[in-house]
Amino acid sequence: MRRKLDNLTFIVEEDFTVPFSVENYTFHPQRQASQVGQTTRAITGNRMLNENRQHKQNAYVEYRGTQQNSILFLGGLEGNRFRPRKRKFLDDILLLGSILTARNWALFSRRNTTQYPVVSRNHLEYISKDAGQCKQHLDIAINKSKDTAWQKQFDNGFHLRTLLNHANILNAESRFISMVVIWEWLYPHMKNPNGAASSDESSNLLEIFAFILKQYWSSKFNAALENNNIFHVLRNQLAHSGKLPIDRSYAETWMTQIPWERNSTSKGISDYLKFFDRLTQILVLKTVGIDGEESLRVFNFPEQLDSFLSTGKI
Repeated sequence: MRRKLDNLTFIVEEDFTVPFSVENYTFHPQRQASQVGQTTRAITGNRMLNENRQHKQNAYVEYRGTQQNSILFLGGLEGNRFRPRKRKFLDDILLLGSILTARNWALFSRRNTTQYPVVSRNHLEYISKDAGQCKQHLDIAINKSKDTAWQKQFDNGFHLRTLLNHANILNAESRFISMVVIWEWLYPHMKNPNGAASSDESSNLLEIFAFILKQYWSSKFNAALENNNIFHVLRNQLAHSGKLPIDRSYAETWMTQIPWERNSTSKGISDYLKFFDRLTQILVLKTVGIDGEESLRVFNFPEQLDSFLSTGKI
């Protein structure tokens, strides 16, 4: 079986010129290595913007025999009410690939469905820099997803589906509030690996942030974040006021002075929102065994993370 795929794109075209295999699926670039680089076009801001919006059928996948049912979409259906079909394991790979490459990997055959993504690039970042590294990351994540203990703890990867859905929200403020929900969901599931119950949940966002941050960065975590966290304040500001700058009575003075865009003395609110997008992506990937901080060094993410954990600021 051969099926056309959209948006299997890495940082540069030359990063995907030969096939790679994951499980019993082999992913092929649409163009052969000999065809890459034959034409040269200047990369402009408008061209980059258009390529981030437009879907491209630039790959295909081959497999033999009957597909396994999906793990991440367990019980999910595709098709229509007259011909419903179970979601297959290929859907899991496409979802994970989308999270790892910041591109919405999708079946070409689904372009006319209501669930097809609006644009080709989502609002995550490249973790897998090329096809080879992507295969390594996919192998790690898939092995983790097949672990029955992991499936029980994380409800078959609900947070992975949620991350990709939220990463396709185009408005930065709305996307931030949605990303916070992932932390709220993860809290009871990390607190109780045997299966979260309502008694494991918390409405205290400071407690939720502190608990999760200490799970992965305990040696760098400053206890002051248990009482004052910019993302707790920013979430409440946007959810309850919808206006900026921050004016919550419990906000520290420096938080109320943050402009929307950075200036010579301060990062901007937009910088904090983008940092939180990246932090949430890194957090979710850690739950499938992938450490992605170094992949984001180009954005100074490791340094910003260290600064946030120690001072509360990026």
